[in-house]
Formats: sequence, structure tokens, C-alpha cells
Amino acid sequence: MIRDAWALRSGVRLHYLDSGEREEVDRIPLMYIPGALESAENFRSEMEKLAPRRTLAISWRGASKSDAPETGYSLEDQVADAEAVMEAALKGRFCLMAYSTGVPRAIGLAARHPRRVAGLILIDYPARYPAIPESWAERVLSSSQKIPERAVWAVQRESREVLLWDRLREIRCPVLVLRGGGEGSLLKEADAALFRERLSRVEIAVMPEAGHDVWNPDYDRFFRTVVSFLEERDREARKTV
Repeated sequence: MIRDAWALRSGVRLHYLDSGEREEVDRIPLMYIPGALESAENFRSEMEKLAPRRTLAISWRGASKSDAPETGYSLEDQVADAEAVMEAALKGRFCLMAYSTGVPRAIGLAARHPRRVAGLILIDYPARYPAIPESWAERVLSSSQKIPERAVWAVQRESREVLLWDRLREIRCPVLVLRGGGEGSLLKEADAALFRERLSRVEIAVMPEAGHDVWNPDYDRFFRTVVSFLEERDREARKTV
């Protein structure tokens, strides 16, 4: 059963979804980090499909049921928020999966905790956090009535470009990089080459017809690729027990 749960950081309540409290010996838990101001609900169907593996999904501050304070939306804050969920929910090693601008946040977390992260899945975004233009905030506000305006503008205002390519060298776990091969992909071949250069154990998987949403149009292929990576991490974990 997928349940609502909360972590607390500096007085801010952070919402996440949790598919179970027990961490099974033969299946490594998975924590999902979405992009932008997205919520855990975006990953609910995958959580159901991945059962009985324990899965978590984060709602960023300002999104869904998380608090929406006036400040605290920089990359450093977002990594710390993800870390607060990790510490509240997980005791042992886990896999980490991130989409879009969740990718630099996941890289930051994995680099901080190389012994905790058993596997890393990065979906269609480079190792870079962007300086977000005002046009992004205007577009988000025009298309959504659910996200507080103060949170949208705070994300934009507090954003700074941060390059994380050098931090990849701090990551020792296996990494799966998924990218779209079609128009609209935000991870270009030159960036994929940098992932190959900076990571010691990396697999690049291209979804040939996909854009930024790499699960479209071939969701089955996308999901099989993710599950195969997770099951390989399970096998490695069993060898070390």
C-alpha cells in the first residue's frame, strides 16, 4: 500500500510517497527524485508496477503536499531536502532515480553519500543545474493552478548555474543514463560522452524515438531497462551478503 509520509528539515514539512516500511533483503529500495516543482504523485504508477520492491518518491517544497515557504529553493536546498527524506525513510543502501532537473539534485545527493547509493538512474539531463529564466516561471504559472506563485518565483530567483561534471568522479556505484534519441531530448550526445568519461561504471541507454519524456512512445522498453538495472543491483547486493 502506497502511503503519504513526511520528513522535516528546518521546520519545513516535505511530503513523499512510500510503498512500504520494510526493506527486503533481496530487493534494494528505490528513491525517485522528480524534476522542477513536480510531485511524488507523478511516480505513483511506477511505484505500483515495481512492487514488491520498496519505493519512495519526493514532492519538492512548493509542490503537492509539501510546505511552500518563501525561500529555500536553491540547488543546495533541494539536495538537502532530498537528504532529509533519505534520512527519515531509509536505513541501508538504496538506488536513486532522477528525471530532468532532478538529475543534478540526485548527483549532489549521490556524491554526498557514495556508500549509501547502490545504483543511480539519470534520465535525460546533463550534470548541470541551470540558471532558470523568468519565462519558465511565467509558463509554469500559466499552465498550473496548483503550485503556489511564491514557490515558482523562488525557484527561478534562487537558481544559479552549477556544473556538476567534476562531482561525478565522487560516485562509485553503477549508473544508468537514459536519453531520448529524438527531437526534444535535453541530453545530447556530447553530454552523454562526458558521463562516459567521468563515471567509472556507466551504461548509456538511448530510447530512439523519444524526446525528453523518454518513456514515450515505448513505455515497455523504458520500464524494462529500468527494471533490468535494478535487478542487476539486487544480484550484486546478494553476492556481498
